[in-house]
Amino acid sequence: MAGIARKSDPALWDKVKAAVTASAEGGKPGQWSARKAQHATAEYKKQGGGYLGRKQADNHLAEWTREDWDTQSGAKSLESGERYLPRAAREALTPAEYRRSSARKRQDLAAGRQVSAQPKDVARKAAAARHHEATGKGKGMGENDPKHDSSRTDDIAAEFRRLV
Repeated sequence: MAGIARKSDPALWDKVKAAVTASAEGGKPGQWSARKAQHATAEYKKQGGGYLGRKQADNHLAEWTREDWDTQSGAKSLESGERYLPRAAREALTPAEYRRSSARKRQDLAAGRQVSAQPKDVARKAAAARHHEATGKGKGMGENDPKHDSSRTDDIAAEFRRLV
């Protein structure tokens, strides 16, 4: 599991992160997301911020950036309600599977939920296309895997929130 990168300028990171979190780019204003983490990282580097130490081999943010995430229509997910997926997953799903997954996403968005689990069969197929274990939650962290230690994920998530 990758650790959280140590910033060379924590004050700059806090400023950039606050601005990105408040924006509507990459999610609703005030909500943090992987997409916003990408934006914040790029902006932090653009403003002269750096990192201490080497990048972890299992850096998920770098991996997600390479996966070409988008909706099938190319419209913003929050505007269209479509599922936001990496290219390999979008191409692996049938139109009916993508519609079902997007319908679930729209339902969860209407209920005010930021994270929306895909239908299990669609999640398995999308995950297989990405060469990850199927989770049904789109996070690539094995939440539905019986070998998965959810307390460890909770600890990691708490540490992430503390550091960022």
